[in-house]
Amino acid sequence: MLFDVGRLLHEEFLAVYRAAAADADGWEDAAVAVAHRVGSRLRSAKVPVAQVVVALRSTDRLLTEAMLDDGGDARALASAGTALAAELMSSFCAGDEGLADAVLAGDAPDGAAAFYTVVSVRGALVERVVIAFRRRGTVLVASSGHVLLPVAEPAALAWCREVAAEIGGEVWLCVAERPAARVPLARREVDEIDALVSSLGRPPGIYRIDDVLFESAMMDTPEVRDELDKVVAPLLANPVLVETVLALLEADGNRAVAVRKLFIHRSTIDYRLWQIEQLTGLSPVNPRDLAVLGTAIGMSRANAWG
Repeated sequence: MLFDVGRLLHEEFLAVYRAAAADADGWEDAAVAVAHRVGSRLRSAKVPVAQVVVALRSTDRLLTEAMLDDGGDARALASAGTALAAELMSSFCAGDEGLADAVLAGDAPDGAAAFYTVVSVRGALVERVVIAFRRRGTVLVASSGHVLLPVAEPAALAWCREVAAEIGGEVWLCVAERPAARVPLARREVDEIDALVSSLGRPPGIYRIDDVLFESAMMDTPEVRDELDKVVAPLLANPVLVETVLALLEADGNRAVAVRKLFIHRSTIDYRLWQIEQLTGLSPVNPRDLAVLGTAIGMSRANAWG
């Protein structure tokens, strides 16, 4: 399929230049999304890189002149042109079509990095998270929604913290690094972490296997799972008591914090904790017993949700 690249860029970029000229909120996100989409389209069409570069320069000149004539802000327009060109060329040259899916499936084709940090995303639109990651470097996105970062885990964690702060609100990012040939193990690990974090009602944040190591170890031991199932069965029949355990876990065992979270009186939580001990033989005021109760609840929910 033949492309009139200049016309395509003009049509796709016009709204971004207008928004930048007016200093409208959100034009930076729009620039990243539009440029990535157009770059991927041009790459798929195998348009020569020289043709893309010439069209970018021409489009930037024409749109900038038009916006300046209408009183647009020159610095904002320059920023828009730079952002659009950088993201489009990054996407155009990345060649990542299908690469993420191949690596996640256990294949490491030509073009794959030596290792990847896999990130699962929950609580926010994957596209929004990806846009934020792309401001920091190369990102591969799998059809499953997993994000692959060709950086070591410490760098990926720093990116995740920045992205979570930028997005705000409720977002859970689970992280694991492996060599390219073992990325499927990282995918299973982040999925397991996310299932445990979700079932335990952990707050939004960034999680590694170390954050749920106790719970993960328990899930991998059939004999322990069976015993915990027996212990927690009476507790699971009472949603109020389950909610109380999870609130106490989230409060790191601090009853005063849990009381505020549950909107109940101190004497009420004390009575509930007594009930829990009577039902299970485990005392929620003991940190070790509380961890066991939380693990049992998490395992039960993870198993119930498949």
